[in-house]
Amino acid sequence: MELQGLPPAPGRGEVTQTSQPPPGGPPAGGPGPGQGTGGGMSMSLMLLMLVPMILVIFLMNRSQTKKQKDLESKLKKGDRVVTTGGIVGKITEMGPRYIKLELAPGVKVQMLKTAIQGLDAGEELAASSKDASKGKNEGSDSKDASIDSKK
Repeated sequence: MELQGLPPAPGRGEVTQTSQPPPGGPPAGGPGPGQGTGGGMSMSLMLLMLVPMILVIFLMNRSQTKKQKDLESKLKKGDRVVTTGGIVGKITEMGPRYIKLELAPGVKVQMLKTAIQGLDAGEELAASSKDASKGKNEGSDSKDASIDSKK
């Protein structure tokens, strides 16, 4: 079976050069004077889109760093804190870069101050929610009593 009408494979057979550019392509001599390829426009458009995103990331990081430094400056011995890993403990010792947390009686862990996510408000919130629920229960008891007295 012989293939007819197909050009020879590249590197084999005759080499033919076309003198005319393909239709719709650039002129044979390249772009003329004053005719740009449009690459500068796409680069400036890309920069125009990237600069605001970089600014937003920079400003968010800056505010996070400021909040972390404020938190570190407010820490003191005896504070209950939560780490970024979710560990809750009480500060027993503080250094310029490290702190020691007591996780349980006799269990102390040394860690970076930057690993502290915030003060633990869990016990305070639990106590306040219990107080609030007691107040509601007492109020509902008085409503029940008033309903019973109406009967």
